[in-house]
Amino acid sequence: MRWFQNHTLQLVFVSGYLAVLAYHAWQGKRRSRSLDDFLVGGRKLGGVVIGLSFYATFVSSVTFVGHAGRSYTLGPAWWLTCVVVFTTMATLAWFVVAPPFVKMARQYGALTIPEFLGARYGSSLIRRLAALVVVAASLAYMTAVYKGAALLLGSLLDLDDLPGIVLAVIFVVVTAYTLTGGFYSVVATDAVQGLILFGGGIMLPIAMILRKGGLGPLLDSVHTAQPEALGFSSEMPFMTMFGLALGVGLKFIVEPRQLSRFYGLSSDEQLSRGRWIAPTFLFLTYLCMLPVGFLAHGFVSSAQPFLDASREIDTDKVVPYLLGSSSNLLGPVAGAFFLTGLVAAAMSSIDSVLLVAASSVDHDLIDPHREGQTAMRLTRVWILLLSLVAAGLSLVPGQGIVEMSAFSGSMYAACFLPTLVVGLFWRRATAAGATTAIIVGFVVTPCWRFSKHAAFDGTFEKWHEVYVGIAASMLVYLAVSLMTVPETPGPQTAND
Repeated sequence: MRWFQNHTLQLVFVSGYLAVLAYHAWQGKRRSRSLDDFLVGGRKLGGVVIGLSFYATFVSSVTFVGHAGRSYTLGPAWWLTCVVVFTTMATLAWFVVAPPFVKMARQYGALTIPEFLGARYGSSLIRRLAALVVVAASLAYMTAVYKGAALLLGSLLDLDDLPGIVLAVIFVVVTAYTLTGGFYSVVATDAVQGLILFGGGIMLPIAMILRKGGLGPLLDSVHTAQPEALGFSSEMPFMTMFGLALGVGLKFIVEPRQLSRFYGLSSDEQLSRGRWIAPTFLFLTYLCMLPVGFLAHGFVSSAQPFLDASREIDTDKVVPYLLGSSSNLLGPVAGAFFLTGLVAAAMSSIDSVLLVAASSVDHDLIDPHREGQTAMRLTRVWILLLSLVAAGLSLVPGQGIVEMSAFSGSMYAACFLPTLVVGLFWRRATAAGATTAIIVGFVVTPCWRFSKHAAFDGTFEKWHEVYVGIAASMLVYLAVSLMTVPETPGPQTAND
């Protein structure tokens, strides 16, 4: 009973969020008359809503817990690297990739990225290989987001010692919501969450400045606690740091959950209307939110609250600590509101990935020709199964949130940067080149990640898997395409 009394405010906000979910799920179910409605909203949505959804889908617990917390140990160098890389990639996604991608997706009538690639190269094998990539990379990313969401909700409700229960609650809510509402409900909730997150991304650093009486006193307190925290030198080699940021940032132009937002646009006019929203919101959010990690030194006397079982610093605990009852940085009302928004954003990111992965399993990998209510029903089954697997994997001790997210982005970049992005503009590309590139990227990226330390005694540790995966797949994509002849006169590209 005391627990309920102590967390009345938090429970009110969580209940309000669940009510919004229920409403959007109901609306989504009403509008999902076909597989096209369920997966891409019938291609009837506006640019502002899609722009906010694109922003909110990317900005999740990985941003507010993983990236912001990581600057606790990596300092301003991590902050500026992420701001530059992420803003650049988001801008490329909307201004360079989106126009030809939307045009060709409408031509092909594609509902998923694997279906798009299969149509682009006239190959069912490429479609199935791409679906395998989507499932594997999606599981890695969902594992990271489930972990972040559990940390946030546990901090919100003071249930850090019951991670299994917290995770079960998140699993039930996000899976039920995605099963019911499909693409429309995901996008509608994302738009609301985008506004909340944008406000929250500015609110937290402002609260830190006000608590210390100004920016100058805050920086002085950080310097007193940890003088090197404000320096641009870092314990991590720059190439490794840049690789982490690039592995995440490339998701803007190659990840299905981001690109699938473009499917929902109703017209080119809506594309033009929404193209400034996501890059601008992302730039301002990362500019304000990522310094929170190294500014946290001014609020903790030691790293004790952030140590894991092996006595190593777990930077994923920094932001939950600042927002939890131990620090109470934002106060009871603003803190509960903001933390609820972050939990909601994490759930929204999970449902987006779930929808993409589940549709790839049934629509691309198992039976590309299945349609109608049967296809919708089996997609829902795969949503349940994949969500269960990802939730279970998040309980396994291992890499942090940033590393898992970057690995997922590296997989997508290695497999889809040549075949999808270059393939939008290069008419000479062949199915043989695309097939080889996907296989090489899918094999090389995880092999480099899991073997580089043992194989090279740390000599090449700074070479993140995103560099190796992209270099290998791009090389074979270009070489094999030049050595082979397209079986047909060539599919349409953005240059046609």
